[in-house]
Amino acid sequence: MSIKNIEKSIFEKHPELLTLLPKQVRLLRKIIEEAVILSSKEETLDRAETEAYFKDLVPDTGKPSAALRAYRKRLDLTQHQLSKKTKIPQPHISAMESGKRQIGLIAAKKLAKALRIDYKKLV
Repeated sequence: MSIKNIEKSIFEKHPELLTLLPKQVRLLRKIIEEAVILSSKEETLDRAETEAYFKDLVPDTGKPSAALRAYRKRLDLTQHQLSKKTKIPQPHISAMESGKRQIGLIAAKKLAKALRIDYKKLV
């Protein structure tokens, strides 16, 4: 598998990475290249070490708040636009994205419908 295909696969599995700054994306690409080089030398990378790299790059990786932000940005929606689509107040969406407010089941279902994803990705 080529480095580009690996990179594409990682970004598909972790949409929260779409919110990275260009500098962070360059660092991520460098890590992926190093991982490919190491794995081609038949050295096995430890899963915990790999996850630690991602957590350093995106501290809220894997959290519903990061997923919500990533899926919203993937559709190029503002918080205000998402608020209008879901009837969830914009300050609540902001609080959910920052991790200050939990995404409840009802809100997750409304958000998922607007974002065209499975609600389970937000809880």
